[in-house]
Amino acid sequence: MVQQLEFVLAEQQMISAVASSSSSSSMLSPKKYDVFLSFRGEDTRRNFTSHLYEALKQKKVETYIDEHLEKGDEISPALIKAIEDSHVSIVVFSKNYASSKWCLVELIKILDCKKDRGQIVIPVFYEIDPSDVRKQTGSYEQAFAKHEGEPSCNKWKTALTEAANLAGWDSRTYRTDPELLKDIVADVLQKLPPRYQNQRKGLVGIEEHCKHIESLLKIGPTEVRTLGIWGMGGIGKTALATTLYDKLSHEFEGSSFLSNVNEKSDKLENHCFGNSDMSTLRGKKALIVLDDVATSEHLEKLKVDYDFLEPGSRVIVTTRNREILGPNDEIYQVKELSSHHSVQLFCLTVFGEKQPKEGYEDLSERVLSYCKGIPLALKVMGASLRRKSKEAWESELRKLQKISSMEIHTVLKLSYDGLDHSQKDIFLDIACFFKGRERDWVTRVLDAFDFFAASGIEVLLDKALITISEGNHIEMHDLIQEMGWEIVRQECIKDPGRQSRLWRQEEVQNILKYNRGTDVVEGIILSLRKLTEALRLSFDFLAKMTNLRFLQFYDGWDDYGSKVPVPTGFESLPDKLRYLHWEGFCLESLPLNFCAEQLVELYMPFSKLKKLWDGVQNLVNLKIIGLQGSKDLIEVPDLSKAEKLEIVNLSFCVSLLQLHVYSKSLQGLNAKNCSSLKEFSVTSEEITELNLADTAICELPPSIWQKKKLAFLVLNGCKNLKFFGNEIVHLLSSKRLDLSQTNIERLSALPPSLKYLMAEGCTSLETNFTQHLVLHHMIQSRIPYLHKHPSNPGYYNNHECFFFPGDRITKACGFCTGDSSITIPYLPKSDLHGFIYCIIFSEGIYGKRSSVLSCSINQDGIQVGQDQKTIYIPDLFLDHVLFWYHDIRQFDRIREVCDHFSDLTISFEHKHLFRGVKITWGIKECGVFPVYARASGFKVVGSNSKETFECESITQISNNESQPRPRAIRVEAGVRGSNNENEEDRSNFLQQKSMRTSP
Repeated sequence: MVQQLEFVLAEQQMISAVASSSSSSSMLSPKKYDVFLSFRGEDTRRNFTSHLYEALKQKKVETYIDEHLEKGDEISPALIKAIEDSHVSIVVFSKNYASSKWCLVELIKILDCKKDRGQIVIPVFYEIDPSDVRKQTGSYEQAFAKHEGEPSCNKWKTALTEAANLAGWDSRTYRTDPELLKDIVADVLQKLPPRYQNQRKGLVGIEEHCKHIESLLKIGPTEVRTLGIWGMGGIGKTALATTLYDKLSHEFEGSSFLSNVNEKSDKLENHCFGNSDMSTLRGKKALIVLDDVATSEHLEKLKVDYDFLEPGSRVIVTTRNREILGPNDEIYQVKELSSHHSVQLFCLTVFGEKQPKEGYEDLSERVLSYCKGIPLALKVMGASLRRKSKEAWESELRKLQKISSMEIHTVLKLSYDGLDHSQKDIFLDIACFFKGRERDWVTRVLDAFDFFAASGIEVLLDKALITISEGNHIEMHDLIQEMGWEIVRQECIKDPGRQSRLWRQEEVQNILKYNRGTDVVEGIILSLRKLTEALRLSFDFLAKMTNLRFLQFYDGWDDYGSKVPVPTGFESLPDKLRYLHWEGFCLESLPLNFCAEQLVELYMPFSKLKKLWDGVQNLVNLKIIGLQGSKDLIEVPDLSKAEKLEIVNLSFCVSLLQLHVYSKSLQGLNAKNCSSLKEFSVTSEEITELNLADTAICELPPSIWQKKKLAFLVLNGCKNLKFFGNEIVHLLSSKRLDLSQTNIERLSALPPSLKYLMAEGCTSLETNFTQHLVLHHMIQSRIPYLHKHPSNPGYYNNHECFFFPGDRITKACGFCTGDSSITIPYLPKSDLHGFIYCIIFSEGIYGKRSSVLSCSINQDGIQVGQDQKTIYIPDLFLDHVLFWYHDIRQFDRIREVCDHFSDLTISFEHKHLFRGVKITWGIKECGVFPVYARASGFKVVGSNSKETFECESITQISNNESQPRPRAIRVEAGVRGSNNENEEDRSNFLQQKSMRTSP
């Protein structure tokens, strides 16, 4: 499960803090106090120790100080507990410290906690020589003379010697106490857990986000659980983990924070938890943070001792690589900051307040736009611009347009460094060429380069280097993209012609114009629309780029292609080209000596091509040809050797007279608007999509009807086409059929898999027969789903639509109205499967745009179901009818309906937004066919809702059109007919259907 996090911490600010807290790891018990002060009251309580306490308090360090005078020889249980509940003990050795048995017993306990609990001990020698403490000389010798005969005397001496040998502070080396206090507090802050560094940096609203992770951790007496905090570099993973560690560690029996694992990977041992610092975690409920884990190998080494942890232990792993986390691990994705929090973090860093300084508002907005919510970038930019003039801000922002911030670049590049060679190529190609493009398209293009794209893209996703949008487009944070650009720029800073990828418009123009390309260049992309003037190119401007695999000159439509006039004598394209996209290419054919053997995808739309080449090329790798809009094209080459060819797009090639594609692998052919095309054939048995709209063909080859995989056939506008009888039913796999604006008169049958029929403007089509044909088809097509319960019953509905001319609903419909809504007085719920809706759209201007047709089902004023579909209705010059199925399993509140529906109102609305205004129009009449499931099939309800009839053969129903239309028992406003009409006729109609049993 992936949760999303937005918070306002910079990862960079915390890495050093965590690193300083422990060189490898630190063992911490649950702690109530940060510091315990041990001191001789009569020596220092009213001076040095009280000042130390106040200095720690100012830094929000929770400090325990015993306010009671020492009494007796034994310390209280409360004092023992306070020592145990402290991270650090500061022992203030003064002149008379050793004279107090209380202090000596305290010291023994403190050193025990150091040994057993990992407590940090800091000795302070206040106005005393450390050697007196270490060797028990001077006043300490005098004190022990009084302790002579005490059973613990030797233990006390040993304790003093041990404590005095620890690194500490000597007041005699300082001029004043405030200087000494400052250094002691700084030392404590460095040794305490990382939260205290956080508090000194200034945080903005992190607690609300910690709650999300705490819910994922599910702290309690369960199994050992791992949670991954995952995100791109600089996003704040370490800061978040540190805050959680600080907040939650007191709930565990032991805890450890292992920082910078990736940096220390060479020092990891197989039994990390078995070292001296962490051995005490064994057998305890522990909280462990593993920060910056880069590989699964590192994580496995660190997880060796999981079996020694008690149930309820929690392990938090921060990583840039989602792949290292297990299938049962929770994952928390760290996202960019909101604009509000970005402003706060940046302004706190640069101005020391939460809002921009007056006069710096616009400049701050430009910085925020550059940082795009990355905490590291906000902190780095804020620090670099602090106390700088507006002129310096302007200069820095101009610099960033060309050169990335190296501090940010270095942190982000760590994820790139962990990629293998092909993954790095994929990353750089996306950064330079493919950001924002559709994922499947990018995958296909990268596969053309043998980059193993599917797995490589998954790795980039796992490392948070890219994301996938809701529309399935590959996205990349601007700073990560800039990091990729900088990697390419560093290949040769002085000479872009020696960089592997060229994408900057100005650089590409100069390299092509002055022929500065080299064999290092692998890819070029250039927007022709952005050219301010035509490029003057030499005939060999591509000759030096022998390793060029990707070439894209795009935006060449509307005559922009003329801005790259190919000079006379242009002889060759690089033979290693895998992807060639050149819009508006101005020659009549490709160079004679161009070898297309390596070519995988060829796009040359809106070109001046008359043909691609002479003869037969060995096109063993070619998969896609796109020549759409090439108005002068008169010939398509022999493609018989294109063994992998999948798609050919020749739409709007208006000079093409004949088209014969001899390819065994072709899957899709688009010849839409090839208005001169009269002859056509295709040999492939793999073809699934064929678009011949608005061509001049007179007949289809008989072999077309034998294409078993042909799912989409578009023939709209083929007004010269001689139509068929029953051949169309042989298209067993056909799901979409478009016959609009043709002269078809009758459809005798429909392919069994058909879901979409568009026959707009077919004025000769027999509408009554077609309505019965469609009704029968819709019922029959549901039989395979009769006893199944698909996870998404709406899938079939949302893709199903039948649209053709018709000015009234068939008389077989018992529930219809001359309005956009209808009320059915009674329907049994048992075995009701759904409704077939029949809607008449009146002739009119519909704007040739997509619109929404929605349906609302209400019972007693309560909506129990709804549905909608996006449809495209062109301008209509006569009424049309639409059929649509609605599965009852889509109803939101169907369970609230008991055994039957009563006064069921079904309303339709057809609308679209025009300049922000909702426009509703078009529905002239509507009808409803309730569909009931039976063991033998489906049946639809007649006019008497307690009786049913089967949809019999189309011929029989068509013949029955002369019978009176069955009427509903209850007539609502706008419903045709009345309750008083000929009941005998209605009864006869039902008898003809031979179904008098109630559903």
